[in-house]
Amino acid sequence: MALFKTTEIKKVVEDDELLHDESAEDFVICKSPEKLQILIKAIEKGNAVHYLSRGDWSMHDLVMQLLKKYKPATVFITTYALRELGVRQLLMAQEAGDIKSVNMVLDYRAQVRTPEVYQLASNNFNKIALETIHAKVTVIKSAAGCVSIVGSANWTSNPKIEAGVVSTNEAVANFHMDWIKKLIDNAEVFK
Repeated sequence: MALFKTTEIKKVVEDDELLHDESAEDFVICKSPEKLQILIKAIEKGNAVHYLSRGDWSMHDLVMQLLKKYKPATVFITTYALRELGVRQLLMAQEAGDIKSVNMVLDYRAQVRTPEVYQLASNNFNKIALETIHAKVTVIKSAAGCVSIVGSANWTSNPKIEAGVVSTNEAVANFHMDWIKKLIDNAEVFK
């Protein structure tokens, strides 16, 4: 017996590269930097947008685009890997006043894998914690709203296929900020 009938599946409409149905979720296939703009336009208050990219843009590209609307912001980041370009982008946004603070949880091996990048980040960001982590989450919080990005992409540049979800739901942002803050403050997350 089937779990569902194909006639029960909602019709999905293709509009350029934005796929959507009647729910509050959209789906974007990003094939080039121009497609990043389709993703940015799809992110509306209360929406969740699922994306797929072939490495044509990086997490720092997405965040810098979002900061045009959501600034000045407090940013929370968890990542397994971090590279200098992403750190420099965040630093430039701080200097421009687009970011008020950066709070980050990095995989504990960042000190060894990329010591110069770790040093640059730890000398310039508000709070950094090292943890055994593979989660890739970025939260942007500003007076204009909150954006949460959860996906496969680290804060690096790479040519790999990446997928994720961008949400403007404040409860989602608060959930992620809460556990990130707990990790930074060495509080118990999993109790």
